Amino acid sequence: MTNDQPMYEQIKMSIDRRIEAEEWPSDFQIPSEDQLAEEFGVSSLTVRRALRELQAEGVLIRIQGRGTFVVGPRMQCAVFTLSNISEDIAQSGGVHSCQVLAHLTLPPDSPLRSMLPLPAGQDIYHSRLLHIEDGTPIQLEDRFVNAAEAPGYMAQDFTTQPSHSFLVRNTTVTTVDNMIRAVRANEEAQSLLHIDAGQPCLLLDRATWRDGVPVTRSRFLYPGDLYSLRSSHEARPSRITSSLFNVKNR
Repeated sequence: MTNDQPMYEQIKMSIDRRIEAEEWPSDFQIPSEDQLAEEFGVSSLTVRRALRELQAEGVLIRIQGRGTFVVGPRMQCAVFTLSNISEDIAQSGGVHSCQVLAHLTLPPDSPLRSMLPLPAGQDIYHSRLLHIEDGTPIQLEDRFVNAAEAPGYMAQDFTTQPSHSFLVRNTTVTTVDNMIRAVRANEEAQSLLHIDAGQPCLLLDRATWRDGVPVTRSRFLYPGDLYSLRSSHEARPSRITSSLFNVKNR
């Protein structure tokens, strides 16, 4: 394969074509990462990125201990793919930094436990992160994570990698729900985001599940004068996908 597209994109297109042609039919178990890496002459990391994105788009599904399979028509899903904020900033020529405001296991009596509907006694992690571009705060992230679904989460340093990146690599998600609305930030958020009282913000409230088990609940708050959210939509017989992009207003 030789063209201007990154190799992982070329691999995605090749897999898509095989599925479209029904060379790989519904419920077909695709070759392993090592087999695909050998076929395409790339590293397993490149193949892993291609497969991870196809899973997020609803084309493939990974079943722990069994392998990766083609999603059939009876398993249609609607997925919003939230972009990696550090990559977005880098692509726009900016420098991303992150302040970790909270990173802890919620106490048993914390009212924040209501963010994830889990039984009493089951650990929930909470991270509060302030994302900054070139010195300007642009996103306040509150993320609640089912500890059983994300081993190793608390050991991560989110000043060096976004929480999103760790979760994409280390959790399995089958259902995603997103709600976007305009809100007014409270005084704490106003101070953190350096915005005036009454200035409108965009709130993205995102919940994920694995076969009915809550995985994460995340709330992303954006200053309304810096960001807009754009959704592009593609509908196919085998899947319905939608991608969510952060677009900074300049």
